[in-house]
This record gives sequence, C-alpha cells and structure tokens, in this order.
Amino acid sequence: MGTNECVRTIFRSVRPIFVFLSIAVVSLSSAQIKEIPGHQITKPPSIDGTINDDEWAGVPSVQGMVDENTDAPAPENSQFWVGYDADYIYFAARLQDPNPSQIKANEYRTNVSLSGDDSVAIGIDVGGSANDFNVFQINPKGATSIELAGGRAAKREWTGEIFAKGRITETGWEAEARIPWQIFRLPGAGKRTMRINFGRFVSRTQREFQHVNIENNNIGNCPRWVDVICPAQTVARSIKLLPYSYFGYDPDTGHVFNSGLDLKTQITDQVELVGTINPDFRNIENQVLSLDFSRFERLAGETRPFFQEGSDYIGSALFASQRIDTFDVGLNAYGRLSNKTSFGVLNITDWERQNILGSEVRRGTRNNLVASVTHNPDPTMTIRLAATSVNRPDLKNDAYLARVSKEFGDFTLSGRQMGSKDTLSGSGKFQDAYIEYNRSGWQSFLGYTAVDAGFNPRLGFFPERDYKGWNGGLIYNKNFDKGLLNDYGFFIEGTTYERISGNFYRNELVFNPYTTLRGGFAIVGFAQIGNFEGTYDQLYGFDIGYPRGNPYRRIGAGYFWGDQGGFPYESIEFSTSYRTLGKLQTNLRFQRVNYVGQHDQVVLSANYDLGKDRSVSGRIVQEDSHSNFYLAFRQSGNLGTEYFLILGDPNARTFRSSLILKVTVPFEIPLGKTKKPRKETISNL
Repeated sequence: MGTNECVRTIFRSVRPIFVFLSIAVVSLSSAQIKEIPGHQITKPPSIDGTINDDEWAGVPSVQGMVDENTDAPAPENSQFWVGYDADYIYFAARLQDPNPSQIKANEYRTNVSLSGDDSVAIGIDVGGSANDFNVFQINPKGATSIELAGGRAAKREWTGEIFAKGRITETGWEAEARIPWQIFRLPGAGKRTMRINFGRFVSRTQREFQHVNIENNNIGNCPRWVDVICPAQTVARSIKLLPYSYFGYDPDTGHVFNSGLDLKTQITDQVELVGTINPDFRNIENQVLSLDFSRFERLAGETRPFFQEGSDYIGSALFASQRIDTFDVGLNAYGRLSNKTSFGVLNITDWERQNILGSEVRRGTRNNLVASVTHNPDPTMTIRLAATSVNRPDLKNDAYLARVSKEFGDFTLSGRQMGSKDTLSGSGKFQDAYIEYNRSGWQSFLGYTAVDAGFNPRLGFFPERDYKGWNGGLIYNKNFDKGLLNDYGFFIEGTTYERISGNFYRNELVFNPYTTLRGGFAIVGFAQIGNFEGTYDQLYGFDIGYPRGNPYRRIGAGYFWGDQGGFPYESIEFSTSYRTLGKLQTNLRFQRVNYVGQHDQVVLSANYDLGKDRSVSGRIVQEDSHSNFYLAFRQSGNLGTEYFLILGDPNARTFRSSLILKVTVPFEIPLGKTKKPRKETISNL
C-alpha cells in the first residue's frame, strides 16, 4: 500500500470516532473549586529561606500535588503557605525529596531562566478570571524567574522585582519569597477573589506537578484565593526611559556612532505604553537555525525585548515579529479593558532611504500595524479578534482573524476564520476547526483546514497555501515513580491535504516514540513517511542524550537517514554542554548533512560568570566555508547603568572586525503627582 493510500486509510478509520465524540460532547460540571482563605499578615516573616513555624503560624497552608500530565498523585509531599499585607504577598514552600544530593540548583541570579534546575512556582491571577496569570518561579538557591501577565519583558527598572531565598535540607528543600503588589495590574482596591495555584518541577525525573491540575482543560478548577484585601494600584505619573548609545569601529564605515531610546509609561492602572526610537537590534544575538531539511520556510525564535512586551495580548496567528527586521519608531500599547477583556496595539514606522550621490534621501514611509482583542466570558472560553495592516509605497496588505475556543470537560472545540487582501497577490481566506481531547496522559486532536491560494497576511507566518484537508494526532505519556523506566510515551500525527482545486497535494505520517531511564538516559525515535506532490519521502532516526533536561551538563547525539525530495538524506548530530568551576558554561553543537552535497555546521558558545551581573561571553559559528565569532563583556541584568563591549558582529555570516561599546542609562521623568487609583474594579464586559 502506498503512503498516500496508507494515510487515507488511517483517517477513514479514525474519522467516525472523532465525529461521534464531537457530537457527544456536552458541558460537564466541574468538581467543587478549592478555596484558599486570604490572610493578612501583621508581622512579616523573615525571607531567609528557612521556614520558621512561628513566623508562618496562622498563615493558611495547603498540601499535595498531582502530575500535570497524568493527574497521578506526586510521590513526595509538598506544602505551601501564602499570606499578604498592604505592600507584599508572602509565599513559602517546603518540598520533600528522597535524594537531596541530586537536587539541581545552578542559577543564583534574579529573573533568569531556571531551565534544568529544581524549582517551585506560584501563579496568581489578581483579576480572578483564571486567564491572566503572573508566574513567579524560585530554585533552591533563591534564583528567580518571572512571567508577567500579558508577556511583559521583565526589565527590573520597569516592573519591580521579587525577593526570594531557598536552601536544601536533609529532607528536600524549601523557599520563601516576597512579591510586591505593584508588580501586578491590580483590579481596584477592596476585598477580592483571586485565582492562585502552585507548581513544582523535579529536575531529576523531569516531571512537573501542580497543586490543582489546570493543564488538561481544567483551567476553571484553579483554586480561588478568597477575601483578599487588594491594595490600590499606584499609577506612576512618569516616563521611564532607557536611552542607549554605542560607538566604536566598523570595517565598512570606519568610526560608528548610534543612539536610541526605549520608554515606558502607564496610561491607566491597567494599560501600559512602550515605545522605542531607533532600536538597537544589531547587537542582540539571534538564534542559529540548524541544517535540518525543510520544504518550507523556518523562523528563528524572537529575542528582541521590544517585541516581547505585551506579546500575549498582541500575539495571534497573523503576527510573527521576525517578519520585521529594523525600523525607526515603534509604539506598543497593551493591557486590560476589564477583568475578562485584554487588548494590544503595535505600530511600527520606518522611513525608506536611498543613497543618491553620497547623500541619504528619504523615499517613502513603511508602516506596520498590529491589533488584537481577547475576551474570556468564562475561564473555559476564549474569543479573539485581530487585524494587521502593511502600508508601503509599493504595497498595501490588510488581514483579519476571528477565533473561538471552548472547553467541554475533557474536550476542546475551536474554530478560526482569517482573511487577507493584498494589492499584489489578491485576496484569500483561511478556515480551520479542531476538536481536542485531554485526559490522564492521553491527548488527541483532529482538525480540518482550508486555505485559499491568495491568502497572504504579510506579517504572519504561513509557509504553505492553496490546500484543504485533515490533520490529526495522538499523544501519550506515562511516568513511573519506581523501577528502571522514568517515563515513556509517543506522538503520532497524520496529515492528508489536497489542493483547493481537488488535485493531490501531500500526505504525511509521523511517529515519535521516546523513553527515559531512571538515571536520566533518554532515547527518542523518529519515523516519517509522506508523499509531496508525487515525490515519495521517508526519514528515520533517533536521538540519545544524558541526562535529559539538564542544560548545564549534558551530552547528546543523533542519526537520521532516508530520502527527501527524491534524493538520499543523511544527518549526523552531536551536542554537549558542560559547566566547570561553577562559572564557565560551554555549549557545542555539530551537524553534518549529506544531501545533494555535504554541509557542516558547528556552533560553540561560552559564558564566564564574573559575578554581580557581569560576564564574558562569545559564540563561534562555522557553516561550510563561512565562519564568524564574537566576544562580549557585559554588565547587565541588574538595576542601574548597563555596559556592553562587543568585538565582532553577533549575527554576521563571516567575522567582521568591529569593536563596539554600548551604554544604557535608565532614568525616570516625573510628570506630576501620582494618579489616585479608583476604588471600584473595572467593569466586566
């Protein structure tokens, strides 16, 4: 049986099951929602990482966690305390672990990635909608990571910071934290019911737990934090500025000088405005894409802070910020219109320039506009409307999106309608509908999509068009508390698409099994078969690594072989990460691909921690005959002035002998008296 017939047979078999399930779906009443009483602390506890029972006496506590994938009870107990006063929320966690010597705690800094470390988290939605969480994560050394509602880039000068301490004990570890109220967008002074939950990540087993599992279509079951006296929001009547200047030498232009400005201010207690003038994207290290074969365009991850501000409120399928390279002026307003409605608006302007007889002349204006509104009538339903617009002297492009999703117990139904109009490529529409199922380690989905050939939202990421058909998949994961296996599972996905005209387009079937041994040795398999416009593809392979999920000390390798696009394909990969002396972190990745010729890529990066938010870092990228490297000293990540000294261009293809010194000096301009906050909560639209 050919690949095309095989995939179609699979879908003919499972389609009646999904159709039956979609008809049978009914709204199920959720279990009684847990309530945690608000407790106003009169004498704040000492935040030193040691939970003193006298200090936390009388503060409400809860115990117990479940695996967020399977709902199985956690093998070790966890206990959490939470209280507050007029200035702070106070949080403590005592976490049992049978192997304290294997607890991971590499990071010690504030607001950094804690990937690979053991950690505990507290998530708080002060509005009570269960759709706007702020998550504060702490490791056993008291290092912190902050994820603010809406996707705010957590610059310490702009948001405030939390204070945390932790320590490893004979029975596990514990942590304490103090979180300022003013880091949140508060719903108005007075007695409130908020939402709160606690999470834990165990690095040794790579398992994630929650006090109440809200992952598997259970967001509405998030515990309520009741009778909390919310303080008034302080609306700072000021503009916070982050101006920068850099100067140095560049081989193309000789001496260089440039400057720009980032700014932020609160329009209301729920709405923030971020702006940038002549942003510096040159000196931000971008991700390096691998040599992996792909028939479609790929995008690297976004690393620029301006686009991370408010990204959850602004983001939609219509907007991929990587589509925008550089610009002159940008404004970004985002926030909440009510406890159930959020919005984001992003506008970017760039003046096209042309060099005529040695003089720079402006030829026209390019403008990009992105807008999005999200409404959550209840925690189980989301409605999103979005639009984008591109205006250039030679082009105009407009696009819209409407999306609705609704949870029904273990099922989620979603539908999306998009359209675009372009002065060069015409008009087109995109439509899809999906049903998903999540329960106790099982996840599945089935969807139908139809995309016109003329659909072309230029600020979005849609690498293929002119097709219609079905896409479905099944995911399973099982964890073990004892024995040789730590976990095992698989992912299987099938796709069958034809052109809008009815002609054959492509079919594909992908299977990914995996397992991890108790000691951390991971094995991942891969098999993919497909037919792309009459060309038969097959790819097989495996990855091995030890220990899984440790970004500081790990070794891994992979081998893939098959046929792609009618030609033999082979890829060999090797990677390693190693930290020595507790300060020097090195990462190496090598890939060799034999596909219509041989191609090699080596990426070596290193970072030496000098302490006090100072470091020396660098990266070498060798791709076939091209090589580049850069070396940088930076003092950043703390309050106050930041310095960067950069040798080379981080994102050039070959080395450029440039030397740049960049300085950023934060300061604040008062605009008058701090605005008096309103006493009542914002309306519920």
